[in-house]
Amino acid sequence: MYTKVDLDKKHIVVLGGGYCGLRVAKILSKKLEKYPDYQVILVDKKKIHLYASDLYEIATAYYPKVTQACLRELSGSITIPFDEVLKGSNSCFLRDNVTSINYSRKTVTFKNSGEIPFEYLVVTLGAVTNFYNLPGVKENSFPLKTIEDGMALECHFEQTFRERSEKNIHTPFHIVVGGGGFTGVEYACEIPGFIKKLSKKYKFDPVEVKVTVVQGGPEMVGLGLEVSVLTMKRFKDLGIDAVCSTRITGYADNQLEVSNKDGTNKRQIPAEILVWTAGIEPNPLLKDFPILHESGCLDVESNLEATHYPKVYAGGDNAAVFDVTHHSMLPKLGLLAVQQAPVIAHNIWADITGKEQKAYVPKFKGFIIALGGKFFIYHKEKQTSMGFFQWIKRRKFDFWYFRSLLPFMKALKKWWKTENIFVQND
Repeated sequence: MYTKVDLDKKHIVVLGGGYCGLRVAKILSKKLEKYPDYQVILVDKKKIHLYASDLYEIATAYYPKVTQACLRELSGSITIPFDEVLKGSNSCFLRDNVTSINYSRKTVTFKNSGEIPFEYLVVTLGAVTNFYNLPGVKENSFPLKTIEDGMALECHFEQTFRERSEKNIHTPFHIVVGGGGFTGVEYACEIPGFIKKLSKKYKFDPVEVKVTVVQGGPEMVGLGLEVSVLTMKRFKDLGIDAVCSTRITGYADNQLEVSNKDGTNKRQIPAEILVWTAGIEPNPLLKDFPILHESGCLDVESNLEATHYPKVYAGGDNAAVFDVTHHSMLPKLGLLAVQQAPVIAHNIWADITGKEQKAYVPKFKGFIIALGGKFFIYHKEKQTSMGFFQWIKRRKFDFWYFRSLLPFMKALKKWWKTENIFVQND
């Protein structure tokens, strides 16, 4: 189990146990085994790490009979307790909420644990859902960012169609996915299969259910025209309607208010369920740093150390990283956050030991988009392919990721169990 916070040691405080933060803590703990004066403290408000790449599977998981046992199994399929990852290390896990960060005093204040000083700080707090202050959207939609969000969606679908069956309601039912990025597209493509299973269970015609994706940009996914065209073709095959260059302006009384990007052609789209995947914004705690990038993230140097805050490192959604190859800011993608972790861990270790630091060089190994069942698209620069083989690539990456956190046999068991659960969705 975890060691306790040792106030006599120098603390390397890692805020957030997501894709970047957890791997930083794990790698750095190993590197600092021979440096007992330092203690790595991983902080998260939850006790589990979420493999968010498969969150869309959770929100559309089908069970003939929903029980507490199957919900626990479902939740555990894409989460890993922090104690399993850090077991046997000299890291300390602190389950707590961060209330403030004071760089000038080199302290972090927590809701329950009070103030803890740091020698180094790693900011990987992640992002929060951005509702853009649109009337009625935050209050009435379903976000899809946490394990709780996924479970809530799955249960809401079950409850909704059970009630419609009990009341013998067979009017058209409209599901709208707000946002046609990775999350929105992957989730939307799983809905038709989920609805078919629910229709047999609750005895209704699946044609009663209409699925629409509303995308603010001119293309779906955001990886270029070819990927967008293939995605739209897949939508058509699955019976999903989709509109691009369309802004959502409000949501009330099961009606979604939309318009063209220039504000013209205002109209309403029926939506009994609105799933919101249209954007993220930086964690509000970053505002404790007076100087930020215009995006609201921390400016970082090539070694991922904050430009204006020495001994503070940032990764994932909290880092404004400039890609010198493409002359643009890096997108906020889980794959890149995973890559940043070993660089941050090395550079903190190098600073402590006087070794040479490393620059972070993003590696775009390609993107794999799930479009329902075992239909996947792989895209890398100008290369695009699709089909079953891409599904195998995705599953291989899943195992690699679990293996990067867990011993081989535990990782294999975790991966196998997860695959057996999700294959039922196909």
